[in-house]
Amino acid sequence: MCRIRERPVKLDAYLARIGYGGSAAPTLACLTEIHRRHLLAIPHEDLDVQLGRAMDLDIESAFEKIVVRQRGGWCYEMNGLLGWALEEIGFEVTRLLGGMHRSLEGDDAMGNHLVLRIELDESMIADTGMGDGVLEPMPLRVGSGTQATRQFRFEELEDGYWRFHSHPGTAPSDFDFLPEWS
Repeated sequence: MCRIRERPVKLDAYLARIGYGGSAAPTLACLTEIHRRHLLAIPHEDLDVQLGRAMDLDIESAFEKIVVRQRGGWCYEMNGLLGWALEEIGFEVTRLLGGMHRSLEGDDAMGNHLVLRIELDESMIADTGMGDGVLEPMPLRVGSGTQATRQFRFEELEDGYWRFHSHPGTAPSDFDFLPEWS
């Protein structure tokens, strides 16, 4: 039986920012709806990265930028904030080091992306920081999945990494990650 905890004010502000008014409990339905609403309410934005501005990767900075100032964010901000909110709700969240285009750039790409693994009945991958990626979390298992009209795929590589293949025609086309933080 899940006990629903009283929500802190900051979590309420985040949930209001994404337009979520449902039950905040560690369930697949809650995870799916929060993930989707986060993507629909908060744009992917890497202006600070492109302009070479110094950035703090702490949650307070991401919260200030995305929730208080109503801006968008890039993967470390987007997934960092989502991970924080999910933990506040009671989800078990693991942050995973990712590498966009590791398939082309090799291990030098590792660290240019942040991915979230959420533990429910099975491990789920949540990623609101890819720009044109998945709308909902996906089970971490080899194979394909479809969301709306978009086809996605997970593949387990021989070196222990997993590769996420995004839908055709998107950039970036893939990213790699280890299933545990390294």
